Amino acid sequence: MAAGAGLEVALSALAALYLMGALWFVWGTRRGKRCTAEQTPLVSVVIAARDEAARIGDCLQGLVAQDYPGDSYEIIVVDDDSSDGTGAIVEQWEGAAVAVRLVQSAGRGSKKAALQTGVEAARGDIILTTDADCQVPRGWIRGLVAHFAPGVGMVIGVSQIAAPADISGVRSGYEAVDFTILMTCIWGSAGWGRPMAASGQNLAYHRAAYRAVGGYAKVMHRASGDDVLLMQLIRATRQWKIAFADAPETFVRHPVTPSWRGLVGKRSRWASNASLLARLDPLFFTAMVVTYGLNWLILAAPGLWVLGRLDGMVALGAFAVKILAEWMVFSRGMRLTSRGESRRFFPLWVLLQPLYVALAGTLGGLGLFRWKGNVHLWGRRVNSGAGVEFSESNHR
Repeated sequence: MAAGAGLEVALSALAALYLMGALWFVWGTRRGKRCTAEQTPLVSVVIAARDEAARIGDCLQGLVAQDYPGDSYEIIVVDDDSSDGTGAIVEQWEGAAVAVRLVQSAGRGSKKAALQTGVEAARGDIILTTDADCQVPRGWIRGLVAHFAPGVGMVIGVSQIAAPADISGVRSGYEAVDFTILMTCIWGSAGWGRPMAASGQNLAYHRAAYRAVGGYAKVMHRASGDDVLLMQLIRATRQWKIAFADAPETFVRHPVTPSWRGLVGKRSRWASNASLLARLDPLFFTAMVVTYGLNWLILAAPGLWVLGRLDGMVALGAFAVKILAEWMVFSRGMRLTSRGESRRFFPLWVLLQPLYVALAGTLGGLGLFRWKGNVHLWGRRVNSGAGVEFSESNHR
């Protein structure tokens, strides 16, 4: 087979698989059932915070104002070696009607290490996690707890980018579209009973499920993945069901990433776990490979066409199939969130997505990124910030 014909077959096959995957995700969103069980177990909200003095106050304000009984939950903030007074701000909330506790992390390690410290200090049977820069609605705890039907070990919640008024520029619009599609894929895969990802910005799990997999011990060496890797470990036991919370009162908001560098860096961190996910969830890894391969070929298509190595109509057809697949998922996601302000940014997202996936996927595959002042290679910290300037974000 000629090289050109081989490329056309590969491109067509990847586009077809991509469309099939989109249909699978969309259909999965129609399978889940909303749970509204009324129960009030003791809940511990655990937050890992490093240098979040500018945001932790707003986060705590929402947490202490929950409609859940004040004597049935506690808030634990783990100060992960902050240098900006984060701990002092948390201490100001310790006299609130709800129990707020400040715990010091054992050392400057990964976010998982800080979360582990918080879970070990927690009294609740149900652990909820969010990030220090997130804002939670008044019904957040009650809504997530309602999904813990018998046998459910984890509940995945929805995380949204900021408020509608904040989605105005190119970067915020791009991120809003991207995150909506990501959340829809999580929703759809959870509907089939095999969720592929989760967000630590909005997550809940039984302490028993956490202990059953040894907590974060098996994945502590990874710089990221406190959410998706823990979820995959719990799923792999086949002892626990994992639910998805699609009720609006459980949706959490997080701020727009402050720079393109930070956005690419965030996705590179996530992609750095690909090799581990290949073992934990081959289906998810396959979806990642198909997405990465298709976007690389789409990105290279103009050059291949100029060189006469790829038929232009095949390339345009594959691109059209890709856009159709993404629009189906994005449209379903807008129905979930009832937020259509990012719709006008979808064409821009379509054009930038191949470059974005190729860059973040390649850096993530190398495990190469900079986060919280530390440079990582192959997903492990190699120094304390000196040297290479790859990417950095202030958000966990």
